[in-house]
Amino acid sequence: WRLVKMPGVDGDKSKEEIIASVGIKREEPDDRDGDEEKVKVKLERAGDDYDVDDFDENRLDEVLGDDDNKEAIGIAPRRPQPPQRFCPYLDSINRHILDFDFEKVCSISNSHLNVYVCLVCGKYFQGRARGSPVYFHSLEHNHHVFMKLESGRVYCIPDNYEVLDSSLADIKHNLNPTYTSEHVKSLDIDVKYSRGIDGTEFIPGTVGLNNLKNTAYLNVIIQALSCVTELRNFFLLPENYKHFKSPLVQRFGELLRKMWNPSAFKGQVSPHELFQAISVESNRKYRSDVHSDPAEFLNWFLNSLHRGLGGSNKRNSSVIHKVFQGLVRVESKKAKIKKADENERMVMDDMDDDEPWDVQTTPFLQLTLDLPPTPLYADERDKNIIPQVPLLTILHKFDGVYEQNVRGVLKRFRLLELPRYLILNIKRFNMNTQFEMEKNPTIVSFPIKNLDLREFIDIPEGQNVVTRYDLVANICHEGLVTKATGTNEVHDKGIAMKEGVFRTQCLNKAQDQWFLMDDLHIQEILPQVVSISEAYIQIYERSDLTAARNAQKPVNVKAEVKMEEAN
Repeated sequence: WRLVKMPGVDGDKSKEEIIASVGIKREEPDDRDGDEEKVKVKLERAGDDYDVDDFDENRLDEVLGDDDNKEAIGIAPRRPQPPQRFCPYLDSINRHILDFDFEKVCSISNSHLNVYVCLVCGKYFQGRARGSPVYFHSLEHNHHVFMKLESGRVYCIPDNYEVLDSSLADIKHNLNPTYTSEHVKSLDIDVKYSRGIDGTEFIPGTVGLNNLKNTAYLNVIIQALSCVTELRNFFLLPENYKHFKSPLVQRFGELLRKMWNPSAFKGQVSPHELFQAISVESNRKYRSDVHSDPAEFLNWFLNSLHRGLGGSNKRNSSVIHKVFQGLVRVESKKAKIKKADENERMVMDDMDDDEPWDVQTTPFLQLTLDLPPTPLYADERDKNIIPQVPLLTILHKFDGVYEQNVRGVLKRFRLLELPRYLILNIKRFNMNTQFEMEKNPTIVSFPIKNLDLREFIDIPEGQNVVTRYDLVANICHEGLVTKATGTNEVHDKGIAMKEGVFRTQCLNKAQDQWFLMDDLHIQEILPQVVSISEAYIQIYERSDLTAARNAQKPVNVKAEVKMEEAN
């Protein structure tokens, strides 16, 4: 090969070395008709000194054979103009329509490679070289300022120079919000308010999520998990998981960073990219056109994040297990079977009552609680009776004494280790004999603070185990079972009733204020409203973590918290 010189490559290198150094892929020669062998090269990716679009494929000239009489033209990049701090088109940027939540694909070629956003109209286009969608869009619509979504660099097209201006910092921060460790630690301590470009106020972290048609099950889970301090802090710092290649992990981290961005242009976020990753990871099990069960989705989502973070069956192998995993002892043995005697009376089979229990220790991420059956008849006023049961009553499933018959096997449960954050799933939906989903409307009364699980856990002698928990998130279902929740439509005397919906009640820990979150709608609520809701999924924080956070708050905030606890 002839030796050629290329800008950005130190020293003289052969053509093969140049191709390797700048990421140029060699294609097989076309020697038809006996022509002299020619080698065509194509840009695959750029080196460190050049952006992908700094090379013009039309000017990647051929290097002819070994003939010394022929001039070695080499590989000629199209050099961009030097960066400039002043651009006359910066005033054309429209921040009101910029939205970085959607999937980053070109609106013309539908490709996700080398995508730019037009800062004037907000549309996505591919490339910026001559003949690219960016180039033609710039000439046709007179839009000249574009940002590369991968790197956040801003260019003026078609002049092809990079713009270095401090006024673009807010756009770059919205594209990829970043946080320091000190900022992350202060999120639950300092009370902060933000204002969007349209003038609306919002609280970082307490923001609405756009419903992508039927994705309420996704929104309530994401909003509830954002209240888990340790999980949120882990994903707000990308260096914690940058070496993991799972798209689900990366998209979930991006979504949380946008939700807690104090400089956001608007007070709502669209989980579009995360939903795309979920759809691919679940093999289209979770889709936007089909309602799904939030409890089932939460179980799948936590396990998928655990695998994406390199987790294994070992304890504390990922942040998911460090935060949510506990241990339960499961004792099981074969149940006694009823059989008919010669007089066709049901009697118990003769079995040994002293049969030993089979004991296993099983880790868990959430505990499932069963509700008592609902009354079959209405009261004397022809109104349905809605029973009420304390949370501690249905928690007796884990006292180690209560026996539950599960498909002919008696089981009893006892907690051995409690997690830092406890997830409770109150099982409200069951299939009836007509294979239709029915909802149990029983109201579960629960304490918002100081839920004590001491009577349900074995505490080794000499150990001081924290058994109290404080509620931080509550997912409730309002309304009866309807098509909105994947089942039959409810009618009252032939008139269609309002469909049931899932909502999230989240605690803003810095303000110690509860909020009701229904997709994009956010409103303040009283703690008393939380305690009478039809709870479905609850997330509790261990009380020692709550006390440590409150100890760092300012004095006036501490006084308000103590007064509220006293009340």
